[in-house]
Amino acid sequence: MITINEAFQKFLNEQETCLKPETFLDFEDVILLYEEFLEFSAEDFLSEEDRDLYTVRHEHDNKNYCDIFGPEYLTASGIKDFLDDYVVEVGGGKKFTGTAAKVLDKFFEWTQKKGYIDEKFLEVNSEVLRKYKKRY
Repeated sequence: MITINEAFQKFLNEQETCLKPETFLDFEDVILLYEEFLEFSAEDFLSEEDRDLYTVRHEHDNKNYCDIFGPEYLTASGIKDFLDDYVVEVGGGKKFTGTAAKVLDKFFEWTQKKGYIDEKFLEVNSEVLRKYKKRY
C-alpha cells in the first residue's frame, strides 16, 4: 500500500519533469496546501476503527494522517471542504480554487493509472472536481 504522502511525492516528481517551472509551482502549492488541510481535518471523516489506528500511529510512531493512510481515503466530501472552505480561508481566490480543482483532478487520474485507486473512486472525485473546474 502506498501512503498519501508517497503518492503526492511521486506525482510531483513526475510532474516536475514535464511541466513548465511556473506551472509546476502551482501543482506543488496545491498539493502542499491539500496536505496541510488533510492533516488538520481528515481524521474527522474516519471510522472508529481508522480513528483508533490513526491515534496509535500518531502518538506512538509520530506519523501524520498522510503518512498512515492511502489515496483511497481522499473523499469527495473532503475535497469539497478543501475547495469551499480551506482554500478560501488561506486567501485563495477564484482562480486558485480553479487551479486547485484541476491539479487534484490530474492527481486522481494519475493515482488511478498507477493502480492506487479504482475507477469508481476516480469517477466520484472527478465528478466533484468537474463542477469546480467549470465554476472557476
